[in-house]
Amino acid sequence: MRTSQRGIALLKEFESRRLVAYKCPAGVWTIGDGFTKNVKQGDVMTDAQCDDRLRREIREYEMAVLASTDANVTQNEFDALVCLAWNIGITGMRGSSVIKAHCRGDKVAAARAFGLWNKVKGRVLTGLTRRRAAEAALYLTPVEGSLDEVLELPMPQLVDEPKPLTSSTTVVAGGTAAIATVTQIADQVGKLKGSVASLDEWLMPVIAVVALVAIGWVIYERFKNRQRGAI
Repeated sequence: MRTSQRGIALLKEFESRRLVAYKCPAGVWTIGDGFTKNVKQGDVMTDAQCDDRLRREIREYEMAVLASTDANVTQNEFDALVCLAWNIGITGMRGSSVIKAHCRGDKVAAARAFGLWNKVKGRVLTGLTRRRAAEAALYLTPVEGSLDEVLELPMPQLVDEPKPLTSSTTVVAGGTAAIATVTQIADQVGKLKGSVASLDEWLMPVIAVVALVAIGWVIYERFKNRQRGAI
């Protein structure tokens, strides 16, 4: 399995290709589509060189995702996981709660866990939050579905590992991720609604109610677990 054009487009949009080396928000010298290996100040590349390097380097990430999931992924799930691994690293991807939830078949929990990887040096970055939401939305998109391209600022190439579930801030992170993901999906459904007259005006209010109930349930479950001493 290889990353589809949709997955490559998502990765490129968030990495915001640069042809001159720069320091990303994490302080790592970066060039092209998020390349960091052997990159130093003053390096330059052409678009053709970037395309070639991306084709070569992404294969390692693709193979890691296939190995971590036993190749039990749809194309959209695969694309989203490769995009995640490209940003947080193969080691981070392999040990992430995203992969653990995916492998036990809990796709909703896996999508929500994308949102935990949104910090650099302890600080939440809007760009990372939006990237994780876009990846989660793609992950949950049926293979025959669609996902709009998303424009964003250059991505940091070192992302903080999420805190363990023993931290109470997980509730906040989980809620943020859920809201961001619901927003992405709601945008997609909204666009679909505009093109199908038979959906009428009831669809978006229903989505909003379902989203609020889901977020409330997550917070309630965390609260109950904490009361029982599980968190």
